[in-house]
Amino acid sequence: MQKLLKNHIFSLIAWVIILIISVVVLPDVTGLTREHSNISLPQDVQSEVAQSIQNDWGPKQRNTYQLAVVFNKKNGKLTADDKNAINQTITSLKDNEDKYGIKQILGPNDNIATKKKLQSDDNTTWIAQVNVAKHHAPINEVEEQINSAVKTAGIRTYVTGADVLQNAFSNSIQEGIKKTEAITIVFIFIVLVIVFRSPIVPLISLLTVGISFITSFAIVTNLVKYQNFPFSNFTQVFMIIVLFGIGTDYNILLYDKFKENLGLGMDRYQAMKNAQKIAGKTILYSGSSILIGFTALSLAKFSIYQSAVGVAVGVAVLLIVLLTLNPFFMAVLGEKMFWPVKKFTGEKEDKLWHGISKGTLAHPIIYLIVLAVIIVPFGLMYSGHLNYDDTDEIGNDVPAKAGMKIVEQHFSKGMAEPSILYIKSNHRLDNEADLRLIDQLTRQLQSSKNVSMVTSVTQPYGESIQKLYVKNQLNTVNQGVDQARIGLNKLSQASKSVANGASQLATGTGQLQSGTGQLQSGAGQLQSGTAQMSNGLNRLNSSINSGTQGLAGAQQSTKATLESSYKANLAKTIGALPGLSPQQKMAAMQAAGIALEKSWSQASASLPDVASQMVQLQSGVGRLASASNQLHSGATSLNGGIGQLNSSVGQLNSGAGQLANNTPKITAGVDKVNSGLGQGASYLTGLANSSAADTFYIPKEFIKDDTFQTSIENYLSPDKKSAMLMIVFNTNPSSIKATKKAQDLSVMAKKSLEGTRLANATIAMGGQSAKIADIKEVANKDFIRTAAIMLVGIGIALIFVTRSLLQPIYILGTLLLAYFSSLSISEWVVKAVMGNNMLAWNTPFFGFILLIALGVDYSIFLMTRYRELEGSSPSDRILKACGIIGTVVISAAIILGGTFAALIPSGIPTLIEVALTVIIGLIILVFIMPITLTAAVKLTYEGIHLKKNRRVKD
Repeated sequence: MQKLLKNHIFSLIAWVIILIISVVVLPDVTGLTREHSNISLPQDVQSEVAQSIQNDWGPKQRNTYQLAVVFNKKNGKLTADDKNAINQTITSLKDNEDKYGIKQILGPNDNIATKKKLQSDDNTTWIAQVNVAKHHAPINEVEEQINSAVKTAGIRTYVTGADVLQNAFSNSIQEGIKKTEAITIVFIFIVLVIVFRSPIVPLISLLTVGISFITSFAIVTNLVKYQNFPFSNFTQVFMIIVLFGIGTDYNILLYDKFKENLGLGMDRYQAMKNAQKIAGKTILYSGSSILIGFTALSLAKFSIYQSAVGVAVGVAVLLIVLLTLNPFFMAVLGEKMFWPVKKFTGEKEDKLWHGISKGTLAHPIIYLIVLAVIIVPFGLMYSGHLNYDDTDEIGNDVPAKAGMKIVEQHFSKGMAEPSILYIKSNHRLDNEADLRLIDQLTRQLQSSKNVSMVTSVTQPYGESIQKLYVKNQLNTVNQGVDQARIGLNKLSQASKSVANGASQLATGTGQLQSGTGQLQSGAGQLQSGTAQMSNGLNRLNSSINSGTQGLAGAQQSTKATLESSYKANLAKTIGALPGLSPQQKMAAMQAAGIALEKSWSQASASLPDVASQMVQLQSGVGRLASASNQLHSGATSLNGGIGQLNSSVGQLNSGAGQLANNTPKITAGVDKVNSGLGQGASYLTGLANSSAADTFYIPKEFIKDDTFQTSIENYLSPDKKSAMLMIVFNTNPSSIKATKKAQDLSVMAKKSLEGTRLANATIAMGGQSAKIADIKEVANKDFIRTAAIMLVGIGIALIFVTRSLLQPIYILGTLLLAYFSSLSISEWVVKAVMGNNMLAWNTPFFGFILLIALGVDYSIFLMTRYRELEGSSPSDRILKACGIIGTVVISAAIILGGTFAALIPSGIPTLIEVALTVIIGLIILVFIMPITLTAAVKLTYEGIHLKKNRRVKD
């Protein structure tokens, strides 16, 4: 058991168990990175306020990925068949909304507004805007599904947008990390083999650092998953770089001391304990300073800065692993750690640092002046201009980036990522007063420089709707006034004719009144005559009736008399004829009777039908009598009517006279009204041509119009209390010009609405430009704040380590000088080699915390060794310390620089620039640290040391 304890077997077992647990509980790193890839800002900045308004907008926008599907014809313009194919693709998306989690689709052919906004002027590119629910799937799966769904024959299709681009950035980082890990491990192994001339030491070093990383990363990722610990795309890569960098440095320090102790004849256990005591103390001091520096980042407010606090967890675990697991390998392997080396020598002085320190001790002021002349200009020449366009971190061959580039090429540059101005009120905005204010603001934004297009509820096409402006409405009114004046002119002429007619009417009515008197007299006579005529006709009718009956009787009587006389005469004549028998005489009588009857019938037929004619006469007399009665009744009515007519004609005569007298007044009034209308028309014409007429006015009935309701649906929230205005810049939305413009327009909007109904409304600018403006402001403020906290924390740690108040100032001053110089030089290198005019926006911060935290290591190495060398003058001690530590520092700088150089093949501009800044800074530190710290010791402590010696002699 004693041997097991002595060999630290239980430490090995413990770390193996911890390693296994760490691997088992390690969550999905890619998914976790993707979930925390977005930058979090304080809730009170305007882009976050805008985001909160959008989240409350409604189900079509709340918690959605906002994608842009780009359809592009590579060669030539879109044909009719191409357009039909695109429309079919979009229709298919709409038909499968549930399948893809789509909440809203705006197609390029949906309405007039989308035709203007989503179809390029060169007729080569169409865009469809698609909102997909975040709960449907992770963004990488959504991108894959939509990409597959929008494939269209003969057309290039891309899915882009802020969420897709951010996912592409995360994927690029993950790919870069894989390259970095492999290169880092290979590089460190090679360097350690060169330093120790053994393959075993590099393997042990990589194993201990690897266990530290896996364990600490498992802790950090689980804290992120369950406790919302700060995390970003950069957390993992910086944990790898820092832990493998300083872990290797610490191992070199520890193994060097162990090797030195073995060379001095100590056994492996003594050598191990002494190395733990001497080198371990330096490692703890140095590691504690780094730990304090990175822990201070937890006080940052900016999420990206906070995310680096994960490195502090890694450093804490690293210190524990190195000081508990390394003893196992040293105790068990002993000299075999350095196989095949068998000769162990002590410390060797580094000629470079020894020479620099020696020269500085001889001429400290001159060295400091020369150093200032060489280094300070570099720091002063740093421009401070930074690139906030994260899409530059993504390769142009990435589909999401390629789609964005096509949009910038065929539309305005800002079309891919427009800015959105939100107005949130406590009352509904779908009324004339608020819509007028929104339109007024829309036109102000449109007139601003560098603005390509602005759309809103009142201008959904990015253009004014003319019929909703007073000018257009006044022109319509003026046309009505002109027509009214034409009518009044006609009325004036007619009134004059009326006046003449009234005079003639007055004369005519006088004559008419005289005629009606005569007419009334004649009507009286007519009434009397018709009465007499009616009586006569009645008597005539009675006579005709009697005559008709008498005529019929006389006709029958005449027939009987004639027949009797004829038959008597005939009988005498026949009786007188001789020679006839009685039978012949009877037969002759019968024949003569028949002939007589026949003759009578023929005679009667030839006579006029007096009876029938008498009946007709009687009927006509009856009708005449009835007509005579009606005529009498009419004559009576006529007599009364003529009396009324006579009275009315008198009134008409009086009215005609009044009309004749009043018509001139009417004419004058009409002329006056016409003149007034003329003046009004002149005023309205002037008003229509003035700027005052360029005012929005929407009638209530138009608000309810179906077309305008579509605009309301697109630009007002479902509760109608919030409005959005889409602003497209004609420059890159991530450019300095665009971000500054977004801020200016937000301020202008707030001032524009002061003193109006919307004075108390929440105004916030959202979108890429506004977010970058907020990131810039928050990052700059938090950088200064966090840097100060970090420097104070490290400074306090250095006071305890060096037991001095001045040395921490010298050390921090040296680190800051190296930092600003390296930042300026990096800016030059990036411009010359990478063709970028500006550094990425987070390069200065990450460069600062890494260079300061890691650079303080070397100063602690040096000053700790300086304190260990007692018994001689400060100058001798610092010279000796520089010679000894120079080798360690240069080796450590090479390893750390090489570790950061592994970031360059990642292809991520930010990582490359951070790597360059740290590498250049380390190179500068290697040369200036022996100068500044040696000069500081010489100028500060040498005089004090001499005074002490004189006192001792005295």
